[in-house]
Parts: sequence; C-alpha cells; structure tokens
Amino acid sequence: MKTIFAFIIIVLFSSCITVINTPGPDGRDGQAYFGIDYDSEPPYSYWDNNPSIPENPSFNFYYPTLPGIYEFEYFINPVEYWYGSYEIWINPGGRGGSYGEPGLDGADTFLMLICDPYGYYEYRDAYYKTSVGNKDSLVIEKKFNEHQYRITIKKGNINDRPAHQPKYNNEI
Repeated sequence: MKTIFAFIIIVLFSSCITVINTPGPDGRDGQAYFGIDYDSEPPYSYWDNNPSIPENPSFNFYYPTLPGIYEFEYFINPVEYWYGSYEIWINPGGRGGSYGEPGLDGADTFLMLICDPYGYYEYRDAYYKTSVGNKDSLVIEKKFNEHQYRITIKKGNINDRPAHQPKYNNEI
C-alpha cells in the first residue's frame, strides 16, 4: 500500500512539471541619424524634403530621422548645384530567443552627406568613405554588415530645373 501511495504521489508531482519554451521579446529596432557637412567651404545653400532636418541645420551634426527616400540639393554657387535623393533604412531588432531570451537590438545607422563643391561624398564612420567626384549623374548603392544605403546624385544648374527654397543659405 505504501508503494502504491508513493507511486501515486510521484505521478502527481511529475505531471505538474511543465517546460514552457516561449520565445522572448524581439529586440528594439535601431535608430537612424542623418546630417550634412562640408570639407573646406560650406555650400552656397542646402535643401532637402526630410522633415527631421530643421531650417538652418547645423553642420557636422546628426539629426534623428525616420526611414524613407528623401530628395536633396545643394548649391555650390548661385547657378550650379548637385541634386538627388538618399534613402534611410532602419535595422530591425532580432527575434526573441528560446526560453524567454530577448532578441538583439537593431544597430543604429548614421549617414553624413558631405556637400563638396567638386562633387560629393558620404561617410558612415572613420573607416569607410565613398567618393563621387565630378560625374554628371551617379547612383551609389552599398551594403556592408548591417549598413545599407542608396544615394542618387546629378549635377545641374538653374537653367536645367527650378531650385527649391533652401533650408540653409550661406548668403544670409
């Protein structure tokens, strides 16, 4: 009888053990940052349609931004300018792991447009730089590690197309 009673107790307690293998929460999406700068002389004027970039933006400063495709133009003098578009991506957070382990957070992305009079280039960190030079039209699309971007740029003048009202004007 004691054996049967012990067996019933063991069966009851062993049936109460439940292993729950639910995934943990996903990681947070990364943040995106965008800014403008110049090398030796500031652009004559700058405009873009990114609502995260304020009027009279500071140079060499990153502004938090939303993902999307934005148009830009910067004048190198009262007549000539470079114009195009840039695309901002957000790196998503990683999936949650087994047994409630949270997913990894997405990496933040940074894009700094260098408004150079002789063309244009951009950099993402001290180790990576892409030069455009004096091309009339160019599409730059790169993907490395978790960073990805696309920039389209073309040289123009006021006779080619009308300009936008600048957010920044060096003449003021």
